[in-house]
Amino acid sequence: MSANPSTKRLFILTGDYSGDMHAGNVVKALREQQPDLEIAAVGGQHLQAQGVQLISDQSRMGRVGAGSLLGAPYHYFLGQRILKFLEEFRPTAVLLIDYGVFNLYMAQQLKKRGIPVYYFIPPQVWATRKGRIKKIKAFVDHVFCIFPFEEKLYQEHGIPVTYVGHPLVGQLPPPANREAFCKEHGLKQNVPIVGLFPGSRKMEIDYLLKPIIQSVPIMQREAPHAEFVVAQAGSLDPTFFQQRLDAALESVPHYNRPKVTVVQNQNHALLSVSDVTVLASGTVTLEAALYRTPMILIYKLHPLVYQIAIRIMYLPCMGLPNILTDMKHPIVPELWQDAANPKGIAEAVKPLFDATTPQWIRQKAGFEKIRKDMAVGDAPQNVARALLALMNA
Repeated sequence: MSANPSTKRLFILTGDYSGDMHAGNVVKALREQQPDLEIAAVGGQHLQAQGVQLISDQSRMGRVGAGSLLGAPYHYFLGQRILKFLEEFRPTAVLLIDYGVFNLYMAQQLKKRGIPVYYFIPPQVWATRKGRIKKIKAFVDHVFCIFPFEEKLYQEHGIPVTYVGHPLVGQLPPPANREAFCKEHGLKQNVPIVGLFPGSRKMEIDYLLKPIIQSVPIMQREAPHAEFVVAQAGSLDPTFFQQRLDAALESVPHYNRPKVTVVQNQNHALLSVSDVTVLASGTVTLEAALYRTPMILIYKLHPLVYQIAIRIMYLPCMGLPNILTDMKHPIVPELWQDAANPKGIAEAVKPLFDATTPQWIRQKAGFEKIRKDMAVGDAPQNVARALLALMNA
């Protein structure tokens, strides 16, 4: 601890890998702008790499989940450890990053103790569980939001807010060299590349990989020379993924069984070189939009979970490209649950093989709007600047 009572101290609370990554980038920007800032955190390797004092590693938090039966007691006792540590650390402020269930609980505890609370990447109250915005208003002093439409939402509820931009915009790698990518993976040149992204979670692979693979022979009727490339997320066990892929391929009659190429840990490269993509709903859809890559969005859940989900959704669509452009007239087809079948997938992709179709043209125009609306500079730098202004006020 610093002996100087005037030293500003920040505590950062993350709950998963992505939160730690974003936090690491924010700390790097903070160090550049105010080198003497003292920082402690719950985080992981990215914060550790920035020399931040970690009181707990966040890796287990994401595994058990804050809302699960196993996760609830773990998070409760972690919260008690954090509060005890803060009694001695005496932070000038606490920065929460993502991880809504636990972080909103902690925001309430911190508010009781008179500690200023700031939130970067707040819960998506515009999608589900709108009641959480009341908790944010009650317990959070300032929100750093990542989507342009969120700023107005928080302002309407009287919550201090700064739109800082999405961290993806500054972190997304440049487009890959298509010729080099094709050569590396043995793909034919000058033919359409169809990127298939079944997701990064086991549940997504279980529900989505088979219909995606079964749609390939149907898509080949429209694009017989196309290369079909499956993205294998680095978060997935290779043996598990291969078993599910083999089962999906074997579900197609032998005479019609497609040839697919699998690439590992190269999501961004594949997104950037693909002519069209089939994507599991998630952040990857925003990444594709920023690369200007045409797409369709699919998703499946357990039937019971799906019935619950559709009852708590407040928006007519869930794909980020549609939310950021025109929810009443979505630019990206969204195939949910039973609609995410082989024929439906192939039919939705069909117009995107042709750059003259209205569907292709609308998507490209929408992607340009997204890039323009989200071009507000480097998000971590914006967060650091706004955060230090509040802490030093």
